[in-house]
Amino acid sequence: MNEDLNHIGLEDFRELETWACAWYDCAVAARFVRPPYCPDSVTLEHLRGYFHAGLSPMDAAYACFLNKH
Repeated sequence: MNEDLNHIGLEDFRELETWACAWYDCAVAARFVRPPYCPDSVTLEHLRGYFHAGLSPMDAAYACFLNKH
């Protein structure tokens, strides 16, 4: 794991947490996943990239799951 991710500021953490919750809600609403859902390590790496690239939670949900469905 990237060493920078071990030292994330509180504001950045809150932004990431809010984004991840919105991503989860979008994925459930689109019926890509059903609660409870726990992403695997590969999916988490993809999500990290989508977040840092500035994708919206909805765009990230589609990018993450569209090829799988």
